[in-house]
Amino acid sequence: MPPEKPADEQAASRATQPADERPHGVVVINPNDQARWLALADVALSRGATAGEVAETEVLAREEQTAIKKHIRRTAEKVKRQSKSKQ
Repeated sequence: MPPEKPADEQAASRATQPADERPHGVVVINPNDQARWLALADVALSRGATAGEVAETEVLAREEQTAIKKHIRRTAEKVKRQSKSKQ
């Protein structure tokens, strides 16, 4: 049986974030870099999207939606055939 951890180590292992919300294998961003990234995001979001960008995004989204629907239909057909063959 492994030895008991001291009380202060047990408290340290219980961070303010629940275990399932803690980053796993993710490098924490340097605070100086974080400010630069946030500034970049603010600039990108402040200008808003043009009508052309919105139209392009809609086309891409519709194409993606069509591909997803085709995949779902194929999967549903496979399941239907398999369930019929088992009856």
